[in-house]
Order: sequence, then C-alpha cells, then structure tokens
Amino acid sequence: MNKIGLLSVYNHNYGSILQVYALQNVLINMGFDVKVILYQKTNIFKQAIRLFYVPLLKSIVKNKYKIFYCKLFKNKFYLEVLVPREQEFTRFVAKNIRFSRIYRGRAGLIEANNDFDVFVLGSDQVWNPMNLGSDYFTMTFIKMDKKKITYAPSFGVAVIPAHQRKKTTEYLQRIDYISVREITGQNIVKELTGRNVPIVVDPTILLSRNVWDKERGEPLFKEKYIMCYFISTIPSHREFAKKLAEKTGLKIVTIPYVDEYTKVDEKFGDIVPKAGPLQFVNLISNAEYVCTDSFHGTIFSILYGRTFFTFRRYAEDVKDSTNSRLSSILHLLGLEQRMFDSADNLDENLLRPVNYVKPNKLLEQLRKESQAYLENALREI
Repeated sequence: MNKIGLLSVYNHNYGSILQVYALQNVLINMGFDVKVILYQKTNIFKQAIRLFYVPLLKSIVKNKYKIFYCKLFKNKFYLEVLVPREQEFTRFVAKNIRFSRIYRGRAGLIEANNDFDVFVLGSDQVWNPMNLGSDYFTMTFIKMDKKKITYAPSFGVAVIPAHQRKKTTEYLQRIDYISVREITGQNIVKELTGRNVPIVVDPTILLSRNVWDKERGEPLFKEKYIMCYFISTIPSHREFAKKLAEKTGLKIVTIPYVDEYTKVDEKFGDIVPKAGPLQFVNLISNAEYVCTDSFHGTIFSILYGRTFFTFRRYAEDVKDSTNSRLSSILHLLGLEQRMFDSADNLDENLLRPVNYVKPNKLLEQLRKESQAYLENALREI
C-alpha cells in the first residue's frame, strides 16, 4: 500500500480539525496509507523571528489573553465550558486522526522523504502569509523526485505581501499538482507562476455526507433553535441574531470565545454547549437558522441545506482580510445573496428556506471535478 504524508493544520479549531479529518478519510478510502506528519520545530531563533509578523503575534496574544481572562474572571465558565470543549477536541483527535512519528527540526523533517511515497498538502489556510516563516507548508523539505500535491489550500488573503512574493513564487514552482480553494488563490498562483490551477471543494464537502450523518449523532436539542458561530468580535452580528430570535421566537445556541475573549459574547445567546468537532456539525446540521462569519460554518450550513446568514468578518479594505474564501464559495454556488452586512434589514423574505436546487447541482459538479483532480494527481503512484 502506497504511503501518503499529509501536511495539514490540526490545532483545536473546528474548521482545521474537520478538514484534516475529512481529507485523511477521503485518501484512505482511495486505498492509501495516510498519516498526518508530526513536525516539531527546533529552531527557536527562527520561530522568534516569526513573531515579528504582526497578524501572527496578534493571534497568539489574543488566544493567551482569552485563557488568562477566563481563568481569572470567568472561572466557572472556564471549567464548565472551555475546558470540556478542549477535552472534546483532544478525544476527537486521538480517536480519529492518524499521525506519523515525530520529525524534529529541519533535518528530521527531511527524513520523512524516506517514509512516504507522496506528499499531499491540504487544506485550510496553510498558505496564509503568517505561516511562511515556518517554511513547512511550502513543501520545500520534500525532494524533487517525490510527488507533491496540494488539495484546496488557502492563502487566506487576497494579496501576498510584497516582501513574500519571491519566496512564495519559488515554493509554488516546485509543486507538481496545485489546486486551491478560492478564486483569489487561483489568481495569486496564476500571477506568480503563470499556471492555471483548478478550484476544488473543501475536504469537508468531498467526504461523503453519509459519513457526517453517521458521525454527528442524534440531535442535541429537541426544540428548534438558531445556531450562532461567530469568530469576529463585531457586535452588530450578534444584534442581527437577536433580532432574528425576536422575530422567530427561537432560542440562540452559541459557541463563544472561539479565537479570543470578546465582551460582546458575555451575555449573548441562551444555550452554550460543550461542543467538540462532531457536536459542531450536529448543531449546524439541525439548526433552523445559522448565523456565522466562519468559512466552515458556512460550508456545513450549505452541506445540510440550512437557511443561513453569513457575515463578513473584516472590512473589505483590511489588508489581512480572509473574506475572499467566503465570497468565493458563495459565488461558485450562486449563493452570493446569503452574504450579509449586519446592518441589513431583517425582512420576511430572508426567513424563507434557501432554494438549494441550483446550488446543489453546482456543488455536485464541483465535487466530481475535485475528486477527478485528486484521482488524476495520484494515478501514477
């Protein structure tokens, strides 16, 4: 059996965990022995240099502050919600993700060439500029005679910073098969390398719906509800959800403090579940309405035919905006009208079920094309 080394993100984030779980299972179902590569960085100086990249530094500080603040001022919530949430992630990863042995440092990572026949990179924001400093998702440690394939990676941004363009071009040129997740990523690859690369669906879509149906379990709540999953700290998104709750008489189920502590989540929502990755799928798939500014919140809403409201997480002129991947999938499926500014009026028309006849046909076509891309890239192995 041919061995695949999978380079992916597997931190405790719903989208990250679910996409790596999905891609690994898709490849296993194709008949490969697949392991997610465990890489332990040893160059402390190089990692310290990465902290000068402001978006990465902000992300680390916000997460650390969330833990510190909740431990100190919201200890009951910390012990009853945040800790169990982390435990659910740990259990899910231990049970469902297959890992390689640990490769320590760059020299150790190069040894992975001896253990795998092919390397697949995917998915999530592995090519986000904040990751460039680690020089891992660039696939530059892989020998030229080893096949290198990407499946649905995202740059996360619409423009590569000027000081990273040269290095980005160099690593892209070494990769044998490239696919991306959004239109902006397609444009970046074309601009930097001249290559026309396909857009493929996120692995969570590529994995059979039957698998998600089996793994998500029975509905967590008997009564109807609105599911809210917000990563941003924008108050008006929550206000929109409150208006929706008032109009429908439904309770709000929410997952607060996803990436950072935010005061707007303090008194928001009626029910706060201890949700791990599969509970996340369960909550979205059984919701009457979904309000989210998350890519994977949107993906699972579409996958399960929910009436959803997707909000922009960033203003359009923000340099580090990740709005592009959201607008891209909605555009590809003809669902642009489901992208909202939180100031939009909540009229009766918005409460009607989304017509998924055309989007489902487009989604199925994208799924077939994505499967064909993966099969073609792996055919010679």
